[in-house]
Amino acid sequence: MEHILKSGRVERVQRFSEFQYGRDQLIPKSPSSYLGRPEFLMFCDPRPSNLITFIDVHKLISEASRLLNSGCESVLIAETQLEKLSLGVNYLKLDSENLKFFRKFGRVEFIDVVEYYYMSVIKWIMRFDEFQALERDVQMKLLNSIWHVFMKFHTCSSTATFRKVYKNSKPYQKFFRNVCMDKDRANFDTTWISDLPKEYVSMYIKSQRVLEDEVIENLEKLNPTDVEVSFMFAQTCFQYAGNRFQGEILKITDHLQQVLSEDMHYYYTEKMSNPRYSKRLAELLKVDNTIQKSIWKSRPLRDLNRVFNVVKVGFSHPQMFEDSAFCTGFEN
Repeated sequence: MEHILKSGRVERVQRFSEFQYGRDQLIPKSPSSYLGRPEFLMFCDPRPSNLITFIDVHKLISEASRLLNSGCESVLIAETQLEKLSLGVNYLKLDSENLKFFRKFGRVEFIDVVEYYYMSVIKWIMRFDEFQALERDVQMKLLNSIWHVFMKFHTCSSTATFRKVYKNSKPYQKFFRNVCMDKDRANFDTTWISDLPKEYVSMYIKSQRVLEDEVIENLEKLNPTDVEVSFMFAQTCFQYAGNRFQGEILKITDHLQQVLSEDMHYYYTEKMSNPRYSKRLAELLKVDNTIQKSIWKSRPLRDLNRVFNVVKVGFSHPQMFEDSAFCTGFEN
């Protein structure tokens, strides 16, 4: 396993600023005050007729293409590609100074979260030279498939950080971006995605989070550094994409993972002076594998969703939502 890894810096664990659960000012009056209104995703009249909501993602895809044409937003100086990815740690970790609670979670909030994670994974992964060297169609195929994996991991990672610092946190509190979903504080509006009672829809959504608590607990124990976090995020995303598409995509993602593995080896042996890192690495990869299991284990229930129309949301690009909790199979 020692051929696996290269560079980075040890995370300085920062204490959160004082955060009180009962302060009203932490609960914004509207989602636009902290997430903004959707810029690139649009709600359209439902089509086909058995849908409640149809979401057009054409503008979001166009914006992704524009960002890819523009290249990385800043010049990065680092010894390895993994270290470059770790410099984008602000896209991966909980922002301790801007924690808020959802008051409501409905279609506008959902769209804002989708936009945020889709744009974030683009800005983060563009720091990876090997990714920038890929053909545009391959880049888009990867981006459209991994953004929700990135989101799942980020939710687990952010929640683990929160729980580690705030011992009185509740087990049902989860973070999307830097906003906490707390069932005791937020009204979960399901009328835009299903005509079934809220409790049935909530049960389905919960089924899509299987094994996430295990991931959160393991991340709490491991307390990974910025470099380790970057490695785990990338490995999880590329492993998922390779398994999903196979063929040439699998060859590409295997190569990307190998590059990062060699960088991680350099990080442990040269930066951390730890040639016996195999046990630590195995623990990190175990978390990645649990994320994969979470996705695949939830798939039968997503198939049942299609059969029984639990979620009635359609997308102009349904392949972008494949294996996400909201996949439906309907398209424009």
